[in-house]
Amino acid sequence: MSLCFLLALQMAAVPPMPPQSQAETATMQAAQSLAESTMAAPKDLRTHAEATGYRETGSYEEAVAFYRRLEKLSPLARLVPLGETGEGRTLYALIVSKEKAFTPETARRTGKPVVLLQNGIHAGENGGKDAAMMLLRDVLVTKRHAAWLDHAILISIVVFNADGHEHVSGYNRINENGPAKMGFRVNANRLNLNRDYIKAGTPEMRAWLKLYTAWLPDFLVDNHVTDGSDNQYDVTIATHTEQDIAPEVGEWVAKKYLARLIPEMEKLGHVVGWYIEGRGRNGDALAVMTASPRYSTGYAAAQNRAALLVETHSLKSFKTRIWSHYDIMAVSLDAICAEAKALRAASLAADQRYEALKPGEKVFLEGAPGDKSEPYVQRLLAFERPVSTVSGGPVARYSSKPVDQPVQLVRSLAEKVAPAAPAGYLVPRQWNEVIELLHLHGIKTQTINKPLKRKMEVMRVENVRWAAAPFEGRFQVQSFSTRNATQMVEIPAGSVYVPAAQRAGKLAMQILEPAAPDSAVRWGFFQSVFEQKEYFSDYVFEPYAVEMLKQDAALKAEFDAKVQSDATFAKNPRARLLWLFQRSPYFEPDKDTYPVLRVTPAELPAVTSALGSR
Repeated sequence: MSLCFLLALQMAAVPPMPPQSQAETATMQAAQSLAESTMAAPKDLRTHAEATGYRETGSYEEAVAFYRRLEKLSPLARLVPLGETGEGRTLYALIVSKEKAFTPETARRTGKPVVLLQNGIHAGENGGKDAAMMLLRDVLVTKRHAAWLDHAILISIVVFNADGHEHVSGYNRINENGPAKMGFRVNANRLNLNRDYIKAGTPEMRAWLKLYTAWLPDFLVDNHVTDGSDNQYDVTIATHTEQDIAPEVGEWVAKKYLARLIPEMEKLGHVVGWYIEGRGRNGDALAVMTASPRYSTGYAAAQNRAALLVETHSLKSFKTRIWSHYDIMAVSLDAICAEAKALRAASLAADQRYEALKPGEKVFLEGAPGDKSEPYVQRLLAFERPVSTVSGGPVARYSSKPVDQPVQLVRSLAEKVAPAAPAGYLVPRQWNEVIELLHLHGIKTQTINKPLKRKMEVMRVENVRWAAAPFEGRFQVQSFSTRNATQMVEIPAGSVYVPAAQRAGKLAMQILEPAAPDSAVRWGFFQSVFEQKEYFSDYVFEPYAVEMLKQDAALKAEFDAKVQSDATFAKNPRARLLWLFQRSPYFEPDKDTYPVLRVTPAELPAVTSALGSR
C-alpha cells in the first residue's frame, strides 16, 4: 500500500467541512437569473450543476460535450482547439458570431468588439465555468440574450486549467463552500497560470497567447473565487482605469462601463465591492488591486485592452457564486453592447497611440497606490475573537449582523517605473528564448542581416539579489541597481531589432526594460550573465595587481579607500584581489552586462542599414 494511499485514507476519516457565509441574502439564495435560465432551457441541455441542484460541478469532458452540443445546435457557434495541456488534454474555445466570423480576420471586418470569457484559470475556483455554459445557452439556444450578437463577438474558454480541473477532491479548497468536489488551483506542473502571462512557461499559457494575440479581444472577463473574511459581498471586482492602461481604454472603462456595471448589479440584488489588495502608502486607506502583466488584467492592459477581474466570494454557496458570475457577465455584455462602437474605437486609438510612440516619451510600466483617495463604504460583518482551545490565540467568529464601515479607497496610481522609450531594442540572436517569447506575445521584430559592430551604451546590472525560494518554478531577481557605460559591441547577423513604436510597444518594454515588474530579467531569462566563468590563481594574478596599483594612481586611491572603509574587505585577501581582478582587462567584459541594447535615435540609422524584415 503506497504512502499516498495511506495519507488519502487518513484524510478520508474526517469528512470535508464546507464553510458557510453568515450573509447570504434571500435574493442571493433565489438566484433569479439562474432560475429563469433553467426554466427556459430544454431539459436535456441543462448543466451538471443544474441537474444536481448546484451541489456538484461536472467534469471537463462534460463541459466540452456541452459546448459541442451548443455548436451542433447553432450555426453561429464554432468550437476550436487551442492546444494541449501538460497531461495531453485539448483546450477549447467557443467562438460565437452572428456573421459566422470564426477567424480574427473576418471578425475585424465586422467592426464589432470581441469579448473573451475566461473560466477556470484556477480550476478549483468554480462558478464561472458553469455560469458561462448557461449564458451561452441563453445566447444560442433559448435566444434570451441573442441580441448581444448584434453588437459583439463572444469567445468563451471552456476551462483554461483543464488538468487542474480534473485533479478533483473534496479537500482541495477548505475555504470554498461547494461544490462537493472540485479541481486544484494550479496545473499539472504545479504552476499558477495567473502568474504566467509574461513568462509563458506552461503549455496552457502558450496556447492561450496564440488565441489572444491573434484575436486581441477588446474586453476580457476573468472569473475567479476569492478567499478572505466573511462579509456581505457576493462579488468583488478590479479593473484598470489609471496610467497603467492606454487612456482611451481606461476612460471607456471608467465612464462607459463601470458607471453602468455597479448600479445594474446592485439593482439585481448583488453586493458588489472592490477587490482590495492592501493599504495605500500612508496606511490610512484601502487600495484596490493593481495587477502587473503576470496577471490576466495586467496583461490585457499591457496589450492596450480592457479587462475585468471577477472574484465571487468563497463562503457564499456554489449556487450563489454561479448566479454572481452569470449576472456580472450578463450586465457586462449589456454595457459593452450599449457602447460597442466606443469600445472598439478606444482599442484602435490605443493601438495607434503606441504605433506613433516617439523616442523619449515616458511609458508607464508600474505604479503604486497614489495619493488620491475617495470615500468608500466597506460592507462587513460583526465578529468576535474568542481564544481558540487549539491554537491558543484569538480566532474570528462572524455573525450575520452587517457593519457598513466608512473608509477611504485608493484607486489612483503613483508612478513607480516609467522609463523613456528608446527608438527600439537590439536582442542578440543567442538569446533565442527571449526572441521566441517576444514573438509569442505578438511583438514585431526585424532581423539584422549583417553583423553590427559599433560603440553603444550598455547597461551594467549590479547588486543583484535573488529570491531565497523558488516562485512559479523560477528564482526571481528581486532587486538590483544599474549603471550605463559606453563600449564596443558586436551584434551578430540573425539578431533582432524590436521597434518601440508598434501596437505592442508597451508590452515589449514590459519584457525588455529590466526594471519593469515582470521583465525577462526579473523572471530569470538572463541569469547566466551574472555568473563568473573564469577565475584566477592568487600567485599568478598578485604580481599583476601590484603593477596595476603602481601605474594607476586613481585606482590605488579607490582601493585604499575601500580597504580603510570596509573592515571585512580589508581582512579578506581573496576579496581584495578579486576587486582588482574585476577592474583588470582579464575580467570577463560581458559579465553583469544586460545583453539587450536600447537603441537611441542617433544609433538608429546604423541599425536600420543592417535590417531585413519579419
